[in-house]
Amino acid sequence: MSDNTHVPDKLEGYMLQVRHALYELICLDERVVSVEAYEDVAVEKEGLLIAEQTKSVLSNNNPVTDRAEVFWKTIYNWCNYFTQGQYPPKVVLKYIVVSSHSIKAGTIPKLFAEAKTETEAKEALESARIILFGDTKSKEKPRPISKTIEPYIEYCFAPKNKETVIKVISLMEIDIHEDTYDQELFNKFKMQSIPLEYATELFESMLGWVSDQVHQQTKQNKPAYISSKDYKTALDSQIRSRDQKIILSAVSVQPEASQTTSEVERHDTYIKQLELIDVDESDIFEAASDFLRTRSEKTAWAKKGLINGGSFTDYYDSLKRLWKNQKLLSSVVVNGDIERGKYLYAQCLSYAISHRLLGRDVPSFFGSGSLQALANEPSDRPTIGWHPRYIELLKGDDNGDK
Repeated sequence: MSDNTHVPDKLEGYMLQVRHALYELICLDERVVSVEAYEDVAVEKEGLLIAEQTKSVLSNNNPVTDRAEVFWKTIYNWCNYFTQGQYPPKVVLKYIVVSSHSIKAGTIPKLFAEAKTETEAKEALESARIILFGDTKSKEKPRPISKTIEPYIEYCFAPKNKETVIKVISLMEIDIHEDTYDQELFNKFKMQSIPLEYATELFESMLGWVSDQVHQQTKQNKPAYISSKDYKTALDSQIRSRDQKIILSAVSVQPEASQTTSEVERHDTYIKQLELIDVDESDIFEAASDFLRTRSEKTAWAKKGLINGGSFTDYYDSLKRLWKNQKLLSSVVVNGDIERGKYLYAQCLSYAISHRLLGRDVPSFFGSGSLQALANEPSDRPTIGWHPRYIELLKGDDNGDK
């Protein structure tokens, strides 16, 4: 069975906070992950708080330079959270940068991230002061402090705030991901106990689930909280819905309206068959959509190693028997060729939904799509048909085309 290795295309549609919340929910311990509570994203576990400021970089703006406004503002905010008593005694502060390109961290951010003790934090802060304001022993004048960062710089170097600033520096970490974050997230997701053949589908489903959880809570102007327990329950539910022993889950997407319209206009044999019994245009459109999606589904399942060339023999034989029995019944209970054909078609559609492939349930469209396929080949004498005289009428139609 194939193992998905590439990041799904849909990932960029989700904001970084949602993606990082999912990243933190993939864990072995019990935790609560929050969005917009203590920080952009935060993790609470066993009395420890991990507060994470996330920055997405798509342009040339670098949030880890010596004079980056967002960098100093983050330190300023962390200091205020401490002074206001919003953080518990045990806390880790993370500054997470996700960039679409290579970026270089400045000297000050590096010094702050490397300082793990109070002494190291004091030295890092003093080094930052010299970089920003210059050394009294040096004749070189430093660049002036810009108005955008001036309030944060003044706060951080004010003597009365020194103790808090040093504490923040000693607790902070910086993680920089240069065009690798999404792949790291997907790889981490696949390390869970999941069927790898459905890794992409499960990943997108759980990303959507986290997004929904965040949206439902934050739309009330409140923080969002998601427990790892709830996440694992939702993931288990998604896995069960795709359990190969029970169901062959859909992995394809519904054809676009333009594709389905083109398919109808191609006027293949199964479309002609539906026209012979005066099926509504909307039902013909739906049949074409089912036909296209079923064909795509079979290809996708084969690529994932879920089925092989001989997997459909019994399934198609079962549909043929269904058609034969319903054809006999229609000849008894319905009068008129067109009405009899409509009855036969409706009955077959109804019962085909519950037909199983290799002992497993299939998506709702698959039965209909398979019936259309049987009604399509061979074109001069299809395996099944709806009108009592479908073979005769199809030959006449072909002669007319000629």
